[in-house]
Amino acid sequence: MMHEQLQQRKSPFLEGNFAPWRREEDIEDLEICGALPDALNGTYFRNGPNPAFDPIARYHWFDGDGMIHAIRLHGGRASYRNRWVRSQGLLEEMRAGRALYYGLLELGRGEGRYKNTANTNVLFHAGKFFGLMEGALPTELDPVSLATRGEFDFGGKLAGPMTAHPKVDPVTGELFFFGYSPIAPYLTFYRADSAGHLVAVEPLPGGFPAMVHDFALTEHYVVFFVCPLTFRLERLGSDQPVFAWEPELGTLWGCLPRYGKAKDIQWIAGDPCFIFHSMNAFEDRGTIVVDVARYPELQLSDLGETEQSSRLFVTAVPTLWRFRIDPKAETVEGEERCETLCEFPRVDERVLGRPYRYGFAAAGKRAAGGVAPKFSCLLRYDWNTGTATFRDVGHHRSAGEPVFVPASAAATEGDGYVLVLVYDEREDRSELQIIASRDFEGDPVATVRIPHRIPYGFHGAWVPGV
Repeated sequence: MMHEQLQQRKSPFLEGNFAPWRREEDIEDLEICGALPDALNGTYFRNGPNPAFDPIARYHWFDGDGMIHAIRLHGGRASYRNRWVRSQGLLEEMRAGRALYYGLLELGRGEGRYKNTANTNVLFHAGKFFGLMEGALPTELDPVSLATRGEFDFGGKLAGPMTAHPKVDPVTGELFFFGYSPIAPYLTFYRADSAGHLVAVEPLPGGFPAMVHDFALTEHYVVFFVCPLTFRLERLGSDQPVFAWEPELGTLWGCLPRYGKAKDIQWIAGDPCFIFHSMNAFEDRGTIVVDVARYPELQLSDLGETEQSSRLFVTAVPTLWRFRIDPKAETVEGEERCETLCEFPRVDERVLGRPYRYGFAAAGKRAAGGVAPKFSCLLRYDWNTGTATFRDVGHHRSAGEPVFVPASAAATEGDGYVLVLVYDEREDRSELQIIASRDFEGDPVATVRIPHRIPYGFHGAWVPGV
């Protein structure tokens, strides 16, 4: 009976190319159309949710076990490897041969246990490679074999969760990150030096309990956006969701000097909105500019149950916004810069936290009701001219997050290649497209064909020399 009920309310995030890929493989000499640029000598990593077993209750897109897909480019050749992140929870389920853990939509069930799925992003810093999710410690992996080494706590100094969106300063090599909690202090800020040693831990006062997925970094500040998707434990066991939209709280923007103390945090109230991802941020004449993909509203169930998921990209539509924070005047003002739906914004990482010109994102038309999010094109936005350039990835195809790779260490900003995973619905397989950023609308310089599909996922990174 339970199985029948689950089938009737099956999540759209378990169907089509959202469905899990349950084979781990090593494939050498992938087919390449075109010629790989000499500058691309390294590995493209992509992380995403990939449940090893059918869920035991309602499924949310954020629930799946992490699977790392690695496409190595070297000497004009390409190879592929994928592995699950073998968390302690997943190992327990593998021994049992079935799912044992509940997900985000069922928090509080199953003795309140949840898995560290490490399914959201990857990080390479100070010679270590990690899989990340925002509700737990980072998980260290071998960057070549993708074998799971285990949770990493910076020598016992990290006691709480780590965001899936840490920032590495391109000049100093320092690592900045935070963790959030439903219990005060709601945010804790961390800084690690370029060698990977945790050197600052600052529990921050103020704010309210909320899902805080990302933040922004400038040359002298870190900026938090606490949006009114609240995270309240008192709703456990009730008919109300633990994560709920409370727009009357507005959005709080927290500005903290990078090397400051907790007491230095400044909170500035703004209009309600939701932000999963920032594109970049920088300082400009006494103000702080933060560029983001902004939603007018969001319910966490928009990425879960069938009846709610039809709202996503229909009423809950993310578009590109620029916010300007004035710490002295204690004001924040925002303006939409591109009205086309877009998400997963990225930049040339060499200009992270500094004034910049180009941003990239996955983009597309607003979805029809009942359709899970898919992206039909890529966006390159020129902040100097306000020009949006779109690249259609082709009929019956969907794009993932674009990752920018510079043509060389000395190349000017935006001179390089955009790497993006594209899924072809007709052939039911995926490919890595390599696009010259200066010829954004032209044919790919090269396309690496994967002989099977790679499920839609979240974030990735290019790691040179690996």
